[in-house]
Amino acid sequence: MPVPAAEQPIGVVTGLTGERRVVEGVPGLLARCDGPGAEKAEAAARGLLEAGARALVSAGICGALDPALRPGDVILPTRVVNRHDDGESWLVDAAWHAAVMAAAPSGTAYNTGALLGSDRAVGSLSGKHHLAARTGAVAVDMESHAVARVAAEARVPFLVVRAVADTAGDTLPPWLAGVLNRDGSPNAAVAARRILLGPWRLPTLIRLARRNAAAEASLAEACRAVCPSGPGT
Repeated sequence: MPVPAAEQPIGVVTGLTGERRVVEGVPGLLARCDGPGAEKAEAAARGLLEAGARALVSAGICGALDPALRPGDVILPTRVVNRHDDGESWLVDAAWHAAVMAAAPSGTAYNTGALLGSDRAVGSLSGKHHLAARTGAVAVDMESHAVARVAAEARVPFLVVRAVADTAGDTLPPWLAGVLNRDGSPNAAVAARRILLGPWRLPTLIRLARRNAAAEASLAEACRAVCPSGPGT
């Protein structure tokens, strides 16, 4: 694979606007968020390449499949596997991965286990346990497999940086559906209505918000190593 020119930006795909804001604060990274899910992630990745990105990163929060993972733990996988096709997987750029690992803050341990890409959210305990046993993946998200596919087709370096929000023991309640807009931004009006109709939901929302904040803080720290360690630098 040819080494891209270092003056070109590194393109970063996120599924949520909060993740994009985290990445936008890092020099050298060009972030794009078209919304959650594989289809929108693919469109975002292609758009970044058209804008001149020399490499692609899938960055954001993820759900743990490994019970040992806690909110805020960083996943820097060496491989992404497709939930919907057991024979399809992608390796990240090995040299870039090693450089980011070496740049990790002292005392920080990144998990390098496989990441599972899923077209659908995985919110139930049984679903998480089944996928962990079937695939061996340590965490799951809804965008990385799409970004990996685009990077492979374009023959550009690819990396994943994810931070755990919900653990393997967490259940994501169905009433959370609709709290996000199509573009990945939070829908405050829907969230407020859900709380008014069911005040008992408030503690769950507060817990999820705190875990998301921990994940985003870890993501910001990890992303700072992505550009200085990037291909062509």
